Amino acid sequence: MVTQPRFLPLLLALWVLPLAAQGPEPGDPDYDPLEDDRLWGEAATVSPEDAQTTSPELTFLLQEPERTPHHHQNQIRLTASSLEDGWADLRQCHNDVAAIRRMVIVYNEQTIDDLQIESTRNIDSALVVDGDRVDLRGVERDAEVCVTARMKLVESEGNGVYRLDNGPFVRRFLDGYFPMRVTMAVSWGDLDLRLEDTEPAEQEGFRVATSDHGLMFDTLFEGELRTRIRLRNSQ
Repeated sequence: MVTQPRFLPLLLALWVLPLAAQGPEPGDPDYDPLEDDRLWGEAATVSPEDAQTTSPELTFLLQEPERTPHHHQNQIRLTASSLEDGWADLRQCHNDVAAIRRMVIVYNEQTIDDLQIESTRNIDSALVVDGDRVDLRGVERDAEVCVTARMKLVESEGNGVYRLDNGPFVRRFLDGYFPMRVTMAVSWGDLDLRLEDTEPAEQEGFRVATSDHGLMFDTLFEGELRTRIRLRNSQ
């Protein structure tokens, strides 16, 4: 059986923050979500019997499941050229992947470039196939795979507004949908940008942290998640 996490343009088929932390708090002017280790806590392996729903309807979970779910982490770096041509740097990790004989992570071939495997843990083999997918074999408990790539995901709406759409994020096996945790950090460095809004909007189960240099959201959910981040040029 092959499971295929899906991403569009980040195609995937996963919040409870650790209490211990160091560094500035979110209200501090020096706070940067990319430097807040609380948002990158350790996530145990989810198995097919953990499916809690057969509906793709999005439901945010306010409590961690008994088994810690697949954690899907994205770090996106925007540059001045990203606002012109749409291409950004991506680092993506999958933690606590279910122990399974084979798993394929599939990307949109039209929006992915220079896909490379950065590291793996507890995986017998990991190969980039056809430039748009990662084929994992012999996935064991406490597995992790991290990749890097260039990805086209920034769209200009005009009037200094830029949009980043992602999803659907979904963890599915046969007819069941599994709890999944997704963390996404977007860094724009010294670019004169600010967050306009997100879809879904910040709410219980969908946490958003922002600074002058970036933002991060983290969510635990079941079903299918699609996200939209809108940034505005501050000038």
